[in-house]
Amino acid sequence: MGMCIQRGLIWATVSWGLAWSLQSAPAFGIPVFARVYNKPCGACHTVFPQLNPEGENFRAHGLHGLPPAVKPLPVGELFDVPGTLPLALYLAAGEDLSKVDVPGQHAPTNTHFNLNFLSLLAGGEVGQHLAFLLDYRLLETEPDSGNIEWYSVPYQAYVMAHAERWGWLANLKGGWYELPLSVSPTIHRLSARPYLIYGATACSVLDVTPPRGTCSDIAIVDETQIGMDLSALQPQSGFGWNLGFTNGSNNRLDNTASKDVYAHASQAFGLSRVGLFLFYSPDIIGGGVEDRALRLGPDLDVYGRQFRLLGQFLADYESNPTGHLQELWYYGGFLEGQYRVTATLLSLLRFDYVWTPTFNDTTHGGDTRERRRIWEVTGGGQWLILQNLKLVAEVTYGENHEAVSDLTVKSWAGTLRLVTAFWPLSPPGLQEWDDRDKAP
Repeated sequence: MGMCIQRGLIWATVSWGLAWSLQSAPAFGIPVFARVYNKPCGACHTVFPQLNPEGENFRAHGLHGLPPAVKPLPVGELFDVPGTLPLALYLAAGEDLSKVDVPGQHAPTNTHFNLNFLSLLAGGEVGQHLAFLLDYRLLETEPDSGNIEWYSVPYQAYVMAHAERWGWLANLKGGWYELPLSVSPTIHRLSARPYLIYGATACSVLDVTPPRGTCSDIAIVDETQIGMDLSALQPQSGFGWNLGFTNGSNNRLDNTASKDVYAHASQAFGLSRVGLFLFYSPDIIGGGVEDRALRLGPDLDVYGRQFRLLGQFLADYESNPTGHLQELWYYGGFLEGQYRVTATLLSLLRFDYVWTPTFNDTTHGGDTRERRRIWEVTGGGQWLILQNLKLVAEVTYGENHEAVSDLTVKSWAGTLRLVTAFWPLSPPGLQEWDDRDKAP
């Protein structure tokens, strides 16, 4: 009965969202910023939510730089707010399939019709030098189990101050935000499948429980962090950098082990970029364990009108992941190619790989001895039905090989989902009425 109610609620939510998105004006697209500036989604996105160079430029200008089509409303002498309600609902729903083959065990195929996520988006300028952005993910569904997770804190929420001096664009932001890499780990990621290396930790690649808490408590790259970030970009040379610190607890207010620091430097070559990312934590686990952590590696974004290549390599280090004073280096990365078949149809193909040398803490009183190789291949396509409505189809095959025990776990995962974002207060039929009045 509970599953039937959940499925009914998902269908009702999807039907409502689909109806509203079809009634929304395609020219307005995702209306958090597009409604304010009267720009189509394609002005800042390849296929939403992925940013194109114009979208990156808008972000580098502190979410400023475009003349608003709707006049802002003054609040006092120093501030103003958007002249229209800069809100949108962002949701995805569809069928998720998964199958995990463990040697010697029965492996059924799991299939769930999921409301993958439901978010409230908001953002806009607050005067000439301030802006804000909010991504409040109300709920998210685990694809394999269909279990719904509700959130009490925002997924992304920050205030940004912007200034332009001496040929530099400078931004200072504080709150919940994504770590700065040339390839967006989550928020602007085009693929439905997460990047393997961005979610990797020592406890996940060793398949062990950390000496304190759980694996989900450990700061990872593909989760938003709570902190403060200072960035600067020199448009003439294409050189940019970020420096910042976080509280080391992903997007949660608790489980803080230590304050972590990071840096990212990038160099643009035309519309393409290469970068180098560094993340350091003096104690990523906490509770007296003292597990120092380092993430270091280059990233890549080669951009063309029809083809885009994204890449990342990270060398990760933890000094004491099992609590037995045995260090671990592990490595990983990905290459993803995206090809625009038509203006509304895009295909992608990605290869992810993570590996460890042999880890053995048995000589230090532990019981972990492993050498792991994990790889995945993801392929699929996205059809832009409208600028704010798309159909996503993806399939992933992966293998997780543990060399010490000579055990290989094989897995399949697939998704077919609709993704949309729309202004929730746009009355049905308004755009059609407006178009009729404008017709000659």
